[in-house]
Amino acid sequence: MSWDAVLAKFMPWALLLVQALFGWAMWSLRKEFVRKDDHSLSCSSLAQRLVAVEQHLDRMPTAEQWQQLQVAIEEMRGGHKVVLAKLEGQGEVLKRIEHPVHLLMEHHLRGDK
Repeated sequence: MSWDAVLAKFMPWALLLVQALFGWAMWSLRKEFVRKDDHSLSCSSLAQRLVAVEQHLDRMPTAEQWQQLQVAIEEMRGGHKVVLAKLEGQGEVLKRIEHPVHLLMEHHLRGDK
């Protein structure tokens, strides 16, 4: 048997095998690589999300504004302590006023002269 006969007999099978391997390789690469339209769709979606995040970050206060906010909160805490101290003092004043008023009310209700 000559080489020509062997090649003629096995060449179609060899070509079929090579084409099958090439087809499988292309199919496998399809999973690894993205088509252009899918890529552009993904990029546009990510770009929209990035714009939304940037807009949200632009609305957030700066470090200086955060510091001013913290100072304002501390001032309010100090103001609350002052108000609380004044209210406690008012409680003592009310106790001093309440007793004589109570005595006067009892006196008038009994009709004592």
